Amino acid sequence: MLSPRAKFTATLTMLNDWHIGSGTGRPGDVDRLIQRDADGLPYIPAKTLTGIWRDACEQVAFGLDEGIAGGQWSQWVIHLFGNQPPLEKPPILEPPRPAALSIRSAHLSKPLQNALLSSPSKPLLKEAITFIKPGIQINAQTGCAEPNFLRFEELVRGGTTLETKCQLQLLGDATQKEAAYALLMAGTKLVERLGGKRRRGAGQCQLVVGRDLDAWISWLEQHSKAPPIPNWSDDPGDPTLALPELTHQWQRIQLAIKTVSPLIVPCRTVGNVVETLDYIPGTQLLGLILKKLRQKNLHLDAAIAQGQIIVTNATLQINEHSSRPVPLALFSDKLGGGLEKGGKVYNRLAETEHDDGQMKGERAGYLSTEGASLLYGKVEKTVETHNIISDDEQRPTEQSGGVYSYETIAPGTCLQAELRLPTWIVQQLNQQHRNWWTLLQGSAQLGQSKKDDYGLVKITVSAPEVYNPTVESQKNHLTVWLLSDLLLRDDRLRPTASIAALKQELEKHLNVTLTVRKRPESLLHFLVRQRRSDSWQVRWQLPRPSLAGLSAGSCIVFEVQLGKKGEIDQEILSRLEIQGIGERRAEGYGQLCFNSLLLAEKTPSCLNSEHRSAVQSEVKAEKPKLLDANKDYPYARIIERAAWREAIRRSALQIAGDPQRRSGLFQWQPDRPTMNQLGALRSTLRSIDDVMSWLAHLGNTDNRREKWTDESLQAIRRLVTPEESLAKGNAIWQELALPVTELCITRNAESELKKELWAEAVTTLIDACIRAHKRSLESRDSSNPTEEEIIHGASN
Repeated sequence: MLSPRAKFTATLTMLNDWHIGSGTGRPGDVDRLIQRDADGLPYIPAKTLTGIWRDACEQVAFGLDEGIAGGQWSQWVIHLFGNQPPLEKPPILEPPRPAALSIRSAHLSKPLQNALLSSPSKPLLKEAITFIKPGIQINAQTGCAEPNFLRFEELVRGGTTLETKCQLQLLGDATQKEAAYALLMAGTKLVERLGGKRRRGAGQCQLVVGRDLDAWISWLEQHSKAPPIPNWSDDPGDPTLALPELTHQWQRIQLAIKTVSPLIVPCRTVGNVVETLDYIPGTQLLGLILKKLRQKNLHLDAAIAQGQIIVTNATLQINEHSSRPVPLALFSDKLGGGLEKGGKVYNRLAETEHDDGQMKGERAGYLSTEGASLLYGKVEKTVETHNIISDDEQRPTEQSGGVYSYETIAPGTCLQAELRLPTWIVQQLNQQHRNWWTLLQGSAQLGQSKKDDYGLVKITVSAPEVYNPTVESQKNHLTVWLLSDLLLRDDRLRPTASIAALKQELEKHLNVTLTVRKRPESLLHFLVRQRRSDSWQVRWQLPRPSLAGLSAGSCIVFEVQLGKKGEIDQEILSRLEIQGIGERRAEGYGQLCFNSLLLAEKTPSCLNSEHRSAVQSEVKAEKPKLLDANKDYPYARIIERAAWREAIRRSALQIAGDPQRRSGLFQWQPDRPTMNQLGALRSTLRSIDDVMSWLAHLGNTDNRREKWTDESLQAIRRLVTPEESLAKGNAIWQELALPVTELCITRNAESELKKELWAEAVTTLIDACIRAHKRSLESRDSSNPTEEEIIHGASN
């Protein structure tokens, strides 16, 4: 019985050489480089695979609709892959339909990755996966090669097997689920080529999902009429929590988020580049948390309206602790490197400007205030380039959108956020579902373009703990440090970024009178910036209202005129640190810190720089060799063979380039053997049997044997005679001294490849040494000056 699967793995086998370009090259070397992942291995981006798979499904749907454009089966393609608003003619009026299918990038299988990335490192094997192919451009009129059009392109060797993780949202009844899955499976049959030069022989491939393809094709034959497309359901359900009176007892849950793939949190678009934030806003995390809880019929929608749930921004995790944005009050010497390079830092709220040199403000990065040390970190970002292929031109065009780039948070980056809930909500959730917080763990998709190459994260959750922050007391002063953007409104209900509005909001909560500090005049009293955030409402196809307010990192020092109590209520300050102030606090806005010790002292004495690189290739321990039964064994042997040949070539050139090693190996003298005899030897190197016959004939010819020394002939015989070579411990391999441990990832690779490549290694070494010996003799001949002598003579 056929059963569609919501999660499955697709296997893509590249039948010949292929090229997925990165859009870059190496000047003076390679014009087009392939795209590599964080480990330096080639892969197929999800956008490329999604586009090819969609084209295949469109062909299937066009046939099932009997050539009618926009038929019912074509609508199923839109259900699977989503709308393409830029290509719609005329433009669609309803909101774009999200894709039911999510496809991740296709990478080499885990066993092969582990073998290539294990210790000791195997750079030659990683290089052997690709090779450089030259190309030219042919003149259409003359049929000859165009001058100055020689190019070099990097290709991946054929035989590669890659795997991609897919997830399909199965909606509707059983027939609708089967229709979606059957159309998707039939499309795999028409995925034949992908990547660059696929119309010129490269990129032939085969996409396989499971073993029941014929059964699904038979299902389509029996159901030629497409069933109706299911509707998306966004009903959040009815709230199940009964809200009591507000309470000040709160608990928090730590959310550790690790980016598995690059993450895009768009902040603005500059030209054709989409820039990203260096944190994950609580706006995106709140919806994800609610969705995961709804799956177990746990609803917190009413708590949001009452301000009884807080999800903070996910900022960089430093030393396994959460971090805070760098306060704008910190300055450093302009030429001293600042926080990032461990330079001297000044707190302008507590220290006057010095005359030693020009100072600049610190505006980027995060500080961890946990533990004995104060650590600084900065989120690593990468840039990924893509293009939009026009269906008519089959290449990027200006009309289709051309080339665009995404700035992303690098994979492997660890961030941390907090979910804060009142104790009574935690107790109710404990009654409804034991260990309910574990529902938030696992993989998730965040940010932009999250259905393919981007946005895959892994979330780890800790158990709830009581949260009661302590606030340091400062006599007659209140120092405010904004940990996230603050949204306030003025008397006319307009968004504002004024300090006066912040002062008024704090006075309302604290029941005191505040004024911005004025003395001493040599110190700064506030350092603030404003930020504006713009976003897009996909469902309405309209921009959302702009969010303007004070930026995270802003610092203000207030003077306090105490009321009747004689001091500020510490309990109120703690509650404000938990819940924040201003609007949209449930999404992480309005978080702040009072009277931080960091801003109370002068130059932070315990500040250490911890510049964290997020993109690192994980070096794994040595793994067992791939066995013959492993599906990756044939391709691994192809890589090994290419790596061995390259290692043989490099070692032979190294020996040939060293006159002492070359002379000690072959015992050649300037006049014995002659170049004619060496040329005759070179002509027989196509086959070891020919070399053996030539040596036998040489031994029977006196006038030729006299042109050789006995030592040089014996050295050649030692290398080219298999019996002697093997009996004496593989003489050729002893001379080449290859790094065998770095060249083998399959079982018995060393013995089998030495036997297979023995003759090639011998001929490569002898040929390289003959060429080097010839150049050496030519340089000694005064009638043939060296290149250095020619240059020196021309300069004189």
